[in-house]
Amino acid sequence: MKKIINFYIRAFLIVSFISIPFIFIAFEDFKTNSFSYKMWIATFFPQLIYTVYLFKTQKWYDDFKNNFFGKSCNYWLALFSCLTPFIVYFSLILFKWIKVENEINWDIEIVGYFILIFLSALLEEILFRYIPYKILVKEVSVKNIILVSVFFSFFHLFNPNVNITGLINIVVAGVFFSLIYLKSNSIFFCSFIHAFWNFAIGCILGSNISGIKTISLLQYYPEKPDFLSGGEFGFEGSIVTTIVFLISGFFIYQLKTNEISEVNGKEFL
Repeated sequence: MKKIINFYIRAFLIVSFISIPFIFIAFEDFKTNSFSYKMWIATFFPQLIYTVYLFKTQKWYDDFKNNFFGKSCNYWLALFSCLTPFIVYFSLILFKWIKVENEINWDIEIVGYFILIFLSALLEEILFRYIPYKILVKEVSVKNIILVSVFFSFFHLFNPNVNITGLINIVVAGVFFSLIYLKSNSIFFCSFIHAFWNFAIGCILGSNISGIKTISLLQYYPEKPDFLSGGEFGFEGSIVTTIVFLISGFFIYQLKTNEISEVNGKEFL
């Protein structure tokens, strides 16, 4: 536990320092709270620089390559994980906590956005799943999973339009993604699920992604109160998302995978 705390405090301070020159690149875009290429560069590259530095100095490349794809994929795990954003969406419609536009707005940039979203998700999964569970701890415990997920939420603390429910949901999402990683033992698979969640809620269903607006096929308008609809933080600010992630996490925890994942030689679940 001490290793986890020390690692993320140090990582937060170093990434924040590296981010200083990058902030000026996207300073105007940050004011709009809308996704842009400059904003992506300013948030992605400081973490990338720090991660590359860690891999080079600690010589983690070989182990990472061996654990990138994993050895098996449970299709029920993939299907259920990909359904979660749509379960949230239709639940919000059912309870009339969002108003939906029928118009579809297609933009070819959406395709490119998925690539950027996937790269961001991949980097986050390396920092918040691979490193803690493969490098920092010898045995994975519930305490470690929750602690890592709290730091995962902490790194989103300065996102625009953030609310308490949103921060709680990011912790719960951290647990959700941790279970997916520990069940699949694949950073690629977990990164894809993470990216699909962000892409589906943001570029398909019209939600803000952790407070950041992006172009989307569909549009909706959140109703009050914000803790039900998510408000301007998006789906991740809704209590519906809390419930769906908790139920989904429990389902994944109970799910029998094709191969029991191992972390540092220890069987998990």
